[in-house]
Amino acid sequence: ALPIYNEYKSYLRINMATTENPKRQMAEAYVQKHRIPELFENMTAALIHTQPENAKKFMIKYLETLRKFRDEKGDYESMFVEANITSVFGILDVTNKGFISLDQYRSALKTLGVKKYNARPEGCENDQISLQTFMTEAKTGLEHASSNFNPM
Repeated sequence: ALPIYNEYKSYLRINMATTENPKRQMAEAYVQKHRIPELFENMTAALIHTQPENAKKFMIKYLETLRKFRDEKGDYESMFVEANITSVFGILDVTNKGFISLDQYRSALKTLGVKKYNARPEGCENDQISLQTFMTEAKTGLEHASSNFNPM
């Protein structure tokens, strides 16, 4: 979990002492309903990946882009394009063998903000996950992870 979300949870603990507290329950339900932790995790992954000069402007643009896709399409595409996913794969495949290990696959997906993914993708038996498999799994996972945006 992100530090900001941990701070939020600490705030709830301090200011809403018991789990019986209806305000705490409502706040937690709201956060889960709108998938706020996932939103921040995805935005943080995008920040780390792009490393923009002005992080605040990047985050504003990120949220504006989410709203735009949502308004225009009813849902929005993953913020990571194929080139970015390919770049992540390339960073891990330092010897250019055309595959990465299962551990690298899992770590990369988590870094991209993907929590739900195929734990036994094609190639896992040989510990050789291809770019095509990684691309498919990353896109699927990112689409699911990105579905957290609910406009006001």
